[in-house]
Amino acid sequence: MNESDFTQILQYISQDHNSDDLLQKLQSVKEQNKIFSDVYTIDADGNTLQFVELVQEGGGTLGISLVGFCFVLEYCGIRFLKLAGTSAGAINTLFMAALGKNKECCSTPELFQIVRNMDMFSFVDGHWIAKRAIRSLISKDGWLKSTIFAFVVLVLFLMIFYPLISIFGEIGNGVYLLGLAVFLIFVGINVYLYLRFKKAKYGVNSGKEFLKFLVKNLEKKNISTKLELDRIAKFIINEDGSVEGNSNYKFYGRSENVAENQKIIDVLNQEYHTNRQYNFTLKNLQADYTFITVDISSERKIELPAQAGLYWSNPNFDVNPAVFVRSSMAIPLFFEPVIQQIDRSDVKIIENWAKIFVNQHEIPNQGIFVDGGSISNFPINIFHNEKIIIPRLPVFGIRINDVKPNPDTEIKTLGNYAGRILNTMKSNYDKDFLTKNNFYEKYSIADIDTYLTKANWLDFNMSEENKKALFLKGVESAIDFLERFNWLDYKTNRAKVYYENNR
Repeated sequence: MNESDFTQILQYISQDHNSDDLLQKLQSVKEQNKIFSDVYTIDADGNTLQFVELVQEGGGTLGISLVGFCFVLEYCGIRFLKLAGTSAGAINTLFMAALGKNKECCSTPELFQIVRNMDMFSFVDGHWIAKRAIRSLISKDGWLKSTIFAFVVLVLFLMIFYPLISIFGEIGNGVYLLGLAVFLIFVGINVYLYLRFKKAKYGVNSGKEFLKFLVKNLEKKNISTKLELDRIAKFIINEDGSVEGNSNYKFYGRSENVAENQKIIDVLNQEYHTNRQYNFTLKNLQADYTFITVDISSERKIELPAQAGLYWSNPNFDVNPAVFVRSSMAIPLFFEPVIQQIDRSDVKIIENWAKIFVNQHEIPNQGIFVDGGSISNFPINIFHNEKIIIPRLPVFGIRINDVKPNPDTEIKTLGNYAGRILNTMKSNYDKDFLTKNNFYEKYSIADIDTYLTKANWLDFNMSEENKKALFLKGVESAIDFLERFNWLDYKTNRAKVYYENNR
């Protein structure tokens, strides 16, 4: 890896009027050569590349900011052993897992080009009337508001003003009949759209164009099945740092930190009256990737591809990993849900469902997948291992803040009240974990304050200005996070979590 890999991104940043200060800070963080992990590899140019596990939150089109954040991590020599994400975070996770020839390669230069060339509005592939309404809603051009207003005026005309115009005899009746015809056409169109909406399982857009986009970009890397992605992104590390059957990989542990780690344990042993020892090994470290979705037929959070065997007889060959991400990004109402028929007679599928304590007669006949953000938009818990005392590598979490923090908790309207209940239910799964493990809030999580930009999470017709603002906001957030991150503090306080939970 060398700086030339990031040339286009650096040029893109330099075109911003505040770029000098930002690039200066970026270079400063890189030159500090901070330690972020005890697991590393050395690339062909002799650069030390440190490994972390990365969780990326969903946020619709605001996910562009995640690309900016991940660019900074890679630019500073950080790579990713495990990746997980929901919705927009799942898109990033897919491409970061698929791009590059091995874990040493940086993925964000190519991911940056994919995002820059992405026609987001092409993903709005529903009926042209629905597309026009969505464009109006996003751009606030008044078309949708004017259409609704015209309909209301027409109804009032038909219900209230007819007695007044009837005095004009046939002319008045003619005007009335014309208005009635327009009204019936308007109602007919809406009935047609509703039936179409119902047939599409209550999704305005089919999501086919989005899926094609994912499939096309994976095909460029000769990936069309789960197995082909697994060969790149999944493996187990041996004790000596090698990966069986793959000479591209050679991992190392920081032996110089063994004494430091034992010192942490010695202090905690004394505090908690125990006698635990530290033993560093690379054995059983794994590279992996995970996408979060929700199956509303079985009412469960689903981790793909780990639980793909619940739905596909042979997921290694039967499914393109793009389908997993499409499932994670199935925003309710905006996109059609992803539906996968389940062969309830398949022995493998029955065995897989049995592992989660479901009897054969309880297995649904189909999986109905909607956006993972419906219940777990930030699955930071996915890499938490309660058996770990001193972590070998950290978990980094990137969170998207699209709403300005507001200490005013007063309930002012019914909508406000209902919204707070819905948001509480939606985020409870993740926040419950963070409440019980506030270590991650303090040491692991970076927030991208996208509310400081003008971008909207459903703006599929986003301007280049807003795209750049989001990308730069991700860059700024990553620099701030890396500047304050302290690996020794992380390990010390993560060890305390273990001792507190194992008294």
